[in-house]
Amino acid sequence: FLGNAYLLMYAFFIGGSFSNSSAILSGLNLYKGFFSIGILSIGVGIPLFIFSGEIVRYEIDFSNSNCTNLNITKKMKSDIMVYYKVYNFYQNNRRYMYSKSLDQLYGKNFSEKEMRARHECDPIVTNKDLGIDDKTTKFNNTDIAIPCGLIAKSFKLFNDTYTLNYTNGTNIEINSTNIARKYDRDHYKNPINPAEQWLDIEDEHFMVWMRTAPFSNFTKFYGRIEEDINEGSSIIVCIKHGQYYDEKEFNQSEMNKTLILTTVNSFGVSNNELAYTFGGVGALCIILGIIFIFAFKFQDKKDR
Repeated sequence: FLGNAYLLMYAFFIGGSFSNSSAILSGLNLYKGFFSIGILSIGVGIPLFIFSGEIVRYEIDFSNSNCTNLNITKKMKSDIMVYYKVYNFYQNNRRYMYSKSLDQLYGKNFSEKEMRARHECDPIVTNKDLGIDDKTTKFNNTDIAIPCGLIAKSFKLFNDTYTLNYTNGTNIEINSTNIARKYDRDHYKNPINPAEQWLDIEDEHFMVWMRTAPFSNFTKFYGRIEEDINEGSSIIVCIKHGQYYDEKEFNQSEMNKTLILTTVNSFGVSNNELAYTFGGVGALCIILGIIFIFAFKFQDKKDR
């Protein structure tokens, strides 16, 4: 079947003819193929699983307090990656994904009339649409929101600052430079008059947020710690919300966010799911190979 399908595609795309051709798909070739794919997949899955076991990872939840103690039970070697993880937030909503103006993010200015005619940032076009308390701002409600759009507006719920300190007061620095893609760093520009904007467009944390995630639970790169954290260390981890954080809006939703500290290896961060996938595919292919061996042997005996 697979051989005939290949000939059919060849004829369609290349213009060949298979009127006098037929594919020979022997049982030997079939189960050899399954065994080869199975062994290769398991051969990739096992190292992935082993290396994932070497990863040291901690996830800190701030549901009960803005500061929490973290006890390091295994040494974390630099560089230590810092992510924040968001639960139950749908950046993959179609309207949400397209609610932004790339021209504005790249430094161009527009009047309200021009922006509404473009329909790029709907329904968040002006500062009033952001829902920010007018008493705390220095700009007019009727001015264009810079940046505009649903993606930018939602960032006010996640524009947090995380700090890590040893219990003796020594700060653990988080380096947040070059966390966004180079293309974004080169193109995102603040407007000519920064006083008109409610958020720093050239902030790399904002650039990272503007790259939408495909699932409702996702992580965003926050920075890296370029020093080791030794076993037995006790750390105080704190979160400070951004200027326009709406606590009521966040608490009324089903969202949650945590902070992740993780070491990396040659395969990146821990990825047991990928290891399980390769292992599962490998095991399935080997089982199918065994089934085909018995099936073809049974068929040979029947033909005799």
